[in-house]
Amino acid sequence: MADPLFLQELNISGFRAFLHPKTLDFSKKRCLAIFAPNGCGKSSIIDALEFMLSEHGTLARLGLRAVNNQAGPAALAHNRAKDQEIAPSVTISVLSGKEKSKGSRAASGAHRPIPAVAEKLNTFFKVSPIIRGHELRTFVEAQTPETRYADVANWLQLGPLVTVQKHIRALRTQVKAASEDERDIRRVDTQLAQETKQVVRTWEEAEILTYVNESVLAPLDSTMTLMALEADDPVYVALQKRAEEEATKIGLASLRHNRTAAADLRTETTNTDTGEVEVRGAIPAFEAALATLSSAITNEEKERQKSERAAFQTLWKQAKPFFAKDAQALDVCPVCATPIANTAAGSTEAIRSHIDQHLEELTDYAAAKQALDEAVTDASRAKIDLNGALTGLIRFLGDESTLKADLITYRDSVKKCSGSNPPVSAGIVAEIAEHLTSLDKDIATIEARQGEHTYVKAKTIIDRLLELNAERKLALVTKNQMVKLSEALTALGTEISASIREKLQTLLDKLQVPMNKLYSVIQGPNATTVHLKLPSEVDANQQRLNLVIDFAENRSGVQPSGYLSDSQIHSVALALRMAAIMQFNACAPVIALDDIVTSYDADHRRTIAGLIATMFPDWQILITTHDERFFNYLKDQLEEKAWSFSRIIGLDPTYGPRFADHKVSDEMIERRWADGESAANDMRQAEEEWLLGICRDFGVSVRIRPLEKAYSYERSELALALAAILKSRKLEPEYVPGVNNRFVTSLAKGEIENFGSHFQDAPYGKGSIGDEKVRWQEFKAFRGQFVCRICKRTKFQRPVTLNKPVCAHKGCETQFAFAG
Repeated sequence: MADPLFLQELNISGFRAFLHPKTLDFSKKRCLAIFAPNGCGKSSIIDALEFMLSEHGTLARLGLRAVNNQAGPAALAHNRAKDQEIAPSVTISVLSGKEKSKGSRAASGAHRPIPAVAEKLNTFFKVSPIIRGHELRTFVEAQTPETRYADVANWLQLGPLVTVQKHIRALRTQVKAASEDERDIRRVDTQLAQETKQVVRTWEEAEILTYVNESVLAPLDSTMTLMALEADDPVYVALQKRAEEEATKIGLASLRHNRTAAADLRTETTNTDTGEVEVRGAIPAFEAALATLSSAITNEEKERQKSERAAFQTLWKQAKPFFAKDAQALDVCPVCATPIANTAAGSTEAIRSHIDQHLEELTDYAAAKQALDEAVTDASRAKIDLNGALTGLIRFLGDESTLKADLITYRDSVKKCSGSNPPVSAGIVAEIAEHLTSLDKDIATIEARQGEHTYVKAKTIIDRLLELNAERKLALVTKNQMVKLSEALTALGTEISASIREKLQTLLDKLQVPMNKLYSVIQGPNATTVHLKLPSEVDANQQRLNLVIDFAENRSGVQPSGYLSDSQIHSVALALRMAAIMQFNACAPVIALDDIVTSYDADHRRTIAGLIATMFPDWQILITTHDERFFNYLKDQLEEKAWSFSRIIGLDPTYGPRFADHKVSDEMIERRWADGESAANDMRQAEEEWLLGICRDFGVSVRIRPLEKAYSYERSELALALAAILKSRKLEPEYVPGVNNRFVTSLAKGEIENFGSHFQDAPYGKGSIGDEKVRWQEFKAFRGQFVCRICKRTKFQRPVTLNKPVCAHKGCETQFAFAG
């Protein structure tokens, strides 16, 4: 078996309550218990461990972003870390045998990757090693059976199997829903009702065939009876052929197209208003266009003869202004310089009349020419239209048709026609009229027999019914396959769930033994039995885990929250979590307990301390508590060789949690001066720490404090108490150079320290680093007198039987005295 993995060191810097770096060393004593009043930063130590192990680099209660009641990762860093240029981080060191691993994780910024050492720890921590008192009720009361099942399954390393089980169950649910889905079939029925004009509303093939035969085929041919709704049915095959013939030759639609083509050539209609017969069509339009053309040719020739001098049109237009009535009379012709009187006209008025006459003749000719051009265009267009109409009707006629041959002959004559005389059309017009009469008779006969029914429409209706039939068959096949798949998945899911259930129940039975043992240790031998129960085998949802107790003979298998007290519920949760850690985290035997005794009385706290001592002797345990009695129980019952006990005496916003064994060193003060900063706060803290220590060693007498400040002493109290015992024991320290009083009196006032560390009303009220340095040398001179004359140690003790303190070193124990 591999060597167990233990924490060796935990360093916290700029993280949560810890501003300045704090290192917890577990190399000599692997277990640690810390006492601190609420709000002094003790939980930040457990937070550091949770942060180091978290997947996304945050705490569960902070979340991944600031939303609702969660502060997000921004709350990880100390609020003064940036100002003091301290990089927020947590560093951890672990030891397995002789192999040591170390890793650090930044507690600020968007990227907080998990170090390799933490990933290694997480592989050993099947169950979270952190137990917080305020979360204990959650597992018992707030967690759903499904969530509790998932958690315990992961503890038992059955997570992948549970995932498979979950996916199969989800797939089974989806397939079952698909197998029961009738939407495709209902959609086919809806379409069927539309296609059959609401005659058939649900799919019954017999009813559908009846509708098709009676309402679709019978109006066309009563001998056609469809026997099956299939594409290879003989009647459907015959229907296809008739629909094709109808579309091209004999059908009602074809006849109507044929008639339209004949009417496009020539048709006669009677005007209902006037009673006159109107002739329309391409033939009369062509003949009318040629007649118009002939008239236009004649008129154009006539007008052209009148205006033979059309070449002089421009000259006449230019000359007209010179001979206008309001123009100045001319004596000579502007063109030939002939005197007006000698011209053929003989006068200006005669010339003006001559010009007007010729211009009028030219205008009539222009109109005749334009009319001729338009007539030529219209005749050409009418010829094209007639040719197209003839071709359209010829296409509908069979080769044996006499009309077809005559139409072809007439079309050739039209093509050859180049003048204004159309080919003779009387014969072809008579044939067209006879053809129209024949078509009208055939159309009337078919309409009387079948109305709007056609073979093409009938085929379209049956084709749509065939499509719906194919869709319905596909839907039914799919549904049947889904039913089979659902049954197979149900059987498979049942088999897998049964196997997982058997495995899980076996492991749960193993877990219940230590859980009930721990619970009975806390609550006593008469404690009720706690059960972790899976649903019955017939339950479809096996992914649930019920936590129940046997409260009484007539109250077995009941919910704990309905019968247990608050401390008993905490005990159930604590026993379960510690049993799971004991059972599954053996390769990394580490437990972190944060204020777990909140709801317990004194007897139960002592019991829990004893439980830790007796049942977890080989584990590494970190405990933080604000309960001093529980802390004292731990000190009383746990082995000193494996346990360190420490106190946090307060939270310094400019430093972090102050431990009882933590003192401000000379180096810290001198470092501040080297950085150009005041050290007044640190000086005051160092003096108070020294005073408290020496007063404790000397056994001074102080006034009993009020309850709300039971352990808080002011520096003046301590200094005066020290002065009193020195005076009463006739122990007089030497004068400190530069101080004209007993230095202990000056120490009680602390003028220099207070001036540099407290607010001053005066605008110039800032401390002087030079004054601080002098003061510190004076204090060191005074402090330096409290040493053992023989061994030079600085620790003393004064048992109640002694009058004066003695050296605390067992090999010395020299009575204290100042150097004379």
